[in-house]
Amino acid sequence: MADSVVPQEEINILLLGETGAGKSTFINAFANYFKFNSLDDAISGEIDVLIASKFTVTDEDYETKTITVVNEEEDEDEDGDNVIDRTGESSTQECGAYVFYPDENKAIRLIDTPGIGDTRGIEYDKQNFENILNCISQYDYLNGICILLKPNNARLNILFKYCIQELLSHLHKSAKNNIIFCFTNTRGTFFRPGDTLPVLKQQLDEIQKKSDIEIKICKDTIYCFDNESFRFLAAVKKGMIFTDKENFSSSWEKSANESLRLFQYIINCKPHKIIDTISLNNARQRIMILCKPLAEVNRNIQENIAEVKKLKEELQKEDITADELKNKLYIPTIELNITLLERPKVECTKSRCKETVESCHVKWKMLNVFIQKRKHNGTMLLGKCKSCHCPAKNHKAISYESKSKYSKKFDENIAKKISENKLDQIDKENHIKMLHEKINQLKAQQDIVDNVTIQFTQFLMQNAIATFNDSYAECLDYIIHFEKNRLNTSKDYNNEILEGLEETKRKYDEKVNVIKKMIENDDQYRVNYFN
Repeated sequence: MADSVVPQEEINILLLGETGAGKSTFINAFANYFKFNSLDDAISGEIDVLIASKFTVTDEDYETKTITVVNEEEDEDEDGDNVIDRTGESSTQECGAYVFYPDENKAIRLIDTPGIGDTRGIEYDKQNFENILNCISQYDYLNGICILLKPNNARLNILFKYCIQELLSHLHKSAKNNIIFCFTNTRGTFFRPGDTLPVLKQQLDEIQKKSDIEIKICKDTIYCFDNESFRFLAAVKKGMIFTDKENFSSSWEKSANESLRLFQYIINCKPHKIIDTISLNNARQRIMILCKPLAEVNRNIQENIAEVKKLKEELQKEDITADELKNKLYIPTIELNITLLERPKVECTKSRCKETVESCHVKWKMLNVFIQKRKHNGTMLLGKCKSCHCPAKNHKAISYESKSKYSKKFDENIAKKISENKLDQIDKENHIKMLHEKINQLKAQQDIVDNVTIQFTQFLMQNAIATFNDSYAECLDYIIHFEKNRLNTSKDYNNEILEGLEETKRKYDEKVNVIKKMIENDDQYRVNYFN
């Protein structure tokens, strides 16, 4: 009888972190910690290289040398041009999965990802997150989600907050128990998290206050490494000589022990079903796409309601003459016409510029780069548009244009009676009733739009770890701001348009607050009363 084959257990670990945290070095070091018992064993053995990378080391004469490590399937001479080594840019340009085998029945898959906080801009980060989701969608589960951090972030700067917030906002709340924090390069902080820990705790506390989801940060979820010992190993393999081998041997031992501790914790965690995170981000993507069109539909509805109300009030005047009545027996309609652009263009968000400048000079692909121009000393410089002279940060890329078209729609019977000069046979009250019904129809359309947006919002708030940026609310705020400018510059502006939009925003905010309170009370089912 043939021996039974024990199924191989796959351990999937997703690596996330800001640019420069050292994910590539971590991957190579992690695999070799399981292969060799000590640094001496690694020096005398054949090291495993899961991912090609290169770095610079300084010898004892302060001469620098670039060390490139490649696996057996790659040609080192060719690799030098392919491994990214530009300061500020993530060295990992695409997601990749790297597998090694700590024993016969286990395979560890490390999923490498581009760094978050790439200096090329937020648009690159958005693309990176899409790539990450596409990559992990081919697997059923994640055992661990490792967020790699440097130990010396003493201040809660904007980039650090963005990285943590953005990472967690893409993860389903069922992943919260699979999240662990790996601190790299910790020899200088005595293999402790250093100044980053209180900063991280502060950020996680803020997330818990907003979403009522606790991410554990304790010994079980904190791991400290110093993967410089792997760089030392790679340099020695290239013939470099060092006298402080003892320090690197100690770092290797401590990092190897942390790797084993991390592995033991992860295999005891309930795996996170990747479909949960994929579904969350599909909903997130849809609301990001729909938020601006829905906000514009809202404005169009308010414009129509305002026009119909205005006409209704004029018809209800007792002193209206026959000629005036004849000219008001119609239903006003404002259509929203959408024109798709062949390619996106950039426009200024200032209302005066939208009316006077057809298109700003910045190319849409370069908008984010333009906003984040750097001076020679590295500080941020907000560029200005040459067309409208407004700051670049006030600009946005658009893929379509919308214009309102006003028209009058006449009832066929009424039009016939007007043409036959039979005004005495026209029932004014009946027409007022028609206008009233039109207002009710528009309000019903408003309710449909409100329900669609609140259901998306509800889903994201109930299922994301970190609160999302409420893009629909932001679009409404933008349109309200634009309408306020129209109110100040136009004598004939109908104030009911602005009042209607502000009322829509107020009701939306109220519903969002109700959802928040119900989530805090763990009353997730009653929230569906919006349906």
